[in-house]
Order: sequence, then structure tokens, then C-alpha cells
Amino acid sequence: MNTEVVVAIVSAGVSALAAGIAVWQALVAKGQARTAEDSALSARRQADAAEAQVQLMQRQIDGEEAERHDARGPIFKLIGHWIDEDQWGQRRAKFQLVQESGPALSSVSVTVSGDYVDGIRPDPDELAAQSSLNLGESSAGAVLQLCVGIEYQHVSPVQVAVRIDCAARDSDSTWTRDLADNVQQRPATMRTLRRR
Repeated sequence: MNTEVVVAIVSAGVSALAAGIAVWQALVAKGQARTAEDSALSARRQADAAEAQVQLMQRQIDGEEAERHDARGPIFKLIGHWIDEDQWGQRRAKFQLVQESGPALSSVSVTVSGDYVDGIRPDPDELAAQSSLNLGESSAGAVLQLCVGIEYQHVSPVQVAVRIDCAARDSDSTWTRDLADNVQQRPATMRTLRRR
């Protein structure tokens, strides 16, 4: 055999072997890349799960702090009375808003709502009514007066919903409380007895 042919065959064999090794190395690299990609996805899933766990723990901590803050706040009681008429024949209901406990407050703002509720009267003997009113300062044991206008054509009992937004006197803490009470028209026999 001719030396050139042998060299060509050997060269072709070496080239084929080199190509086979390159293909094998490419397959190995592709497998390693897939393994690395799977590892990266797994690490990302673990990181996402850890982040979700941290967020859940933070929400629990925030919720517990919110509960502690709410528990440190004021407790109110709403005491309703009968619906009566003012000197112009307009219907109204007088309430006592009692701060049973809690910190001293720099402001107590109330907003009233409900069917047949016609706002808050800053003065029980005046016709003007507004949806909300700041009743001023308060502290444990304080009794705040609240006069609520009632529509003339109402169905008794009337449920009056009161939202209380208040701020602490000695800190920047604020609280919101929701209360409701029913009031009804004073029975005719009681109205007659009262007017004597």
C-alpha cells in the first residue's frame, strides 16, 4: 500500500476519532448543562419557598403586633335612648358614648350611618346635621354626648351605626371602633307622661 494512502486513512481515522470525541464531549456538556439548569431551578424553588416562609412569618408578626396594638386601645360603649322630637318637631335620638377603658385620647371623631339616620347634630337643639363630628378629647370613664338626627318618616327601631376614629393623646397611635345601637319611638303613653 502506498504510504500516502495509509497516511490518508490514518488521518481520516484520527479525524473521525476526534469528531467522535467532540460529539461525546458535546453530549457530556449538554448533560452537565441540563443538570446545572435543574440544580438552578431547584435552588430557585427553594429560595422562593424560603421567601414565602419569611413573608408568612412577617404577616404573622405584623398580625400579632396589630392585635396587641388594638388591645391597648380604647373600649367604648354606646347607650341609645328613645327617639324624641326637638322644639321644631324634628326627630332625634340622643346617645351616650362611654369610654369604658383605654388611654387618654386627643380626639374622638364619630361618623354615623344607617337607614333613616340623618347625620349628627353638633347641637341637639339645632336642625343642622353632618355625617361626622369630632367630639374632642376623652379618657377612661368619660361620657360623650351624641345627638343623631332621625328621618321623620322612619320605621322603628332604627339601627344607628357609629364609626369611631380616635387618636392617643401621648403617642401617634390611632384606633377605629365600630358600634351600633337600636333606638325606637317612645311609646305614646310614655310621651304623655313625660310632657306633664
